[in-house]
Amino acid sequence: MTVYVFPRICSAHAVRILLYLTLAAVQKSVADSPSSAESDSAAAATIVVYNSSYPESKALAEYYATRRKVPADQIVALSCPTDEEIERDEYDTSIVEPLRERFSHQHWWNTLIGSDLQTRVTANRIRFVALIRGIPLKIRFKSSYPGDHPDPSKPFGMSSEAAVDSELASLGFFTRQISGPMQNPYFRSSESITAASTDPRLLLVTRLDGPSANEVHQMIDDAIAAEKRGLWGWTYVDARGIRDPAYKLADDWLFHIADQSLAYGRPVILDQLEALFPSGYPMTNAILYFGWYSEQPAGAPADPGFRFSPGAIAVHLHSFSAASIRTSERNWAGPLIHHGATATLGNVYEPYLALTPALDIFHDRLLRGMTFAESAYASLPPISWMTTCIGDPLYRPFGKSDQMIETNPFAKFKEFSQRSGGNPDQLIKDLLEQAKTNPLFFEFAGVVAENANRTEVALSSFTQARQRTHNHADKFRAFIDELALLLKLDRKPEMVSLIEKEESEFPEPSAHDILKFYKFQ
Repeated sequence: MTVYVFPRICSAHAVRILLYLTLAAVQKSVADSPSSAESDSAAAATIVVYNSSYPESKALAEYYATRRKVPADQIVALSCPTDEEIERDEYDTSIVEPLRERFSHQHWWNTLIGSDLQTRVTANRIRFVALIRGIPLKIRFKSSYPGDHPDPSKPFGMSSEAAVDSELASLGFFTRQISGPMQNPYFRSSESITAASTDPRLLLVTRLDGPSANEVHQMIDDAIAAEKRGLWGWTYVDARGIRDPAYKLADDWLFHIADQSLAYGRPVILDQLEALFPSGYPMTNAILYFGWYSEQPAGAPADPGFRFSPGAIAVHLHSFSAASIRTSERNWAGPLIHHGATATLGNVYEPYLALTPALDIFHDRLLRGMTFAESAYASLPPISWMTTCIGDPLYRPFGKSDQMIETNPFAKFKEFSQRSGGNPDQLIKDLLEQAKTNPLFFEFAGVVAENANRTEVALSSFTQARQRTHNHADKFRAFIDELALLLKLDRKPEMVSLIEKEESEFPEPSAHDILKFYKFQ
């Protein structure tokens, strides 16, 4: 991935302090859940677009519209090419022109023509667009296009290829400029797209797509079910521990996510080694996954038997992570959906790192209770560019249903986190007390203690988690937690000795490979 890095605004340490200081306000914003009236309002602001030339596209569109209560007259049929990649002229004639005509005919938007003869959108009651499997994914490069002005002085100024989703987000801008990215007016927003102050020209476009129609059905069902029951489990963050300033930006996003998770009362596993979470890693109860940077699916999320928790959102950052979605084996987007993720983000062509979604903003907006589409577009510096957003645009995993479930240890973690008011020592004390009844809380305590630099408390907690749990996957993960912390503390002889003492507890070939990896770090 070619990289152009924007300057950082503040340090990770400052972010951590800010997160803890604002914990009460943040948790209140998450608790102030949207009403059913707001959900109905979002559905009324949504259109569902399918390809009448593609088998199963219509049925999926109708199913989604029914589940989300989108009005029937807001289901739009287009007759498009059925390949994932489309020519620019075909995109114009089969997608853009009929959609603009439909917007005008249905009075979904108000427009006026200025003295410069440019059409301007002054009001728009449609803010979300759900593209259904069968709508093309990406627009091929075009070297000559009337009204376009390529800029060879910029590293990305000659690129006219784009993701269909991202290009359609600019439908209301009525521009012929296709080369280079367009500034996203919603970037860093923390308010609803339906707020009066948001740019009426912008559409938040995502797609319900995947390797098969059955998996798209599952995405729809899992999103709605997760909203009702709440989404509880681990956040897994796979950083690289990289120092190269050209690439450090992505690691910064991931470190911020780890801090944010704990500040919001969500336990997190942070891997800081260059390698991915390895094959065989016990990635249980995975509700959120963020990682980078492998060209093809690998490691724990690609294990044949691995499944994300229903409703999970998973993102692996790579330049071509969504070069195709109709595959369960190549790139990342399709395989993540195949392994049970309900939503993901990906790139269809080379995006440049600083023009990909700022994953920490995406994560923050999700936990604030915003929809998947709002969270994704709030994290995107440009539109008319390379990112595709795959998932139900109205999916709100941490909004109205973020309710406490008394028997759920992850919900209990959040309860203790809120009670502590951001004081890690109080939270660790409460978690260790709770561990008397459930040893998973030892691992929770270790995670919090490590984040707060209470390293001896963290090591002791991980040891107790490993020794006291009867769940083999949890036991092995706690052991890896322990080894990773010893390695981070540069206590390698102690780590190697511990492996030699305890490795017989984990006789599986994949576990043997993981322990061997640590031994030779």
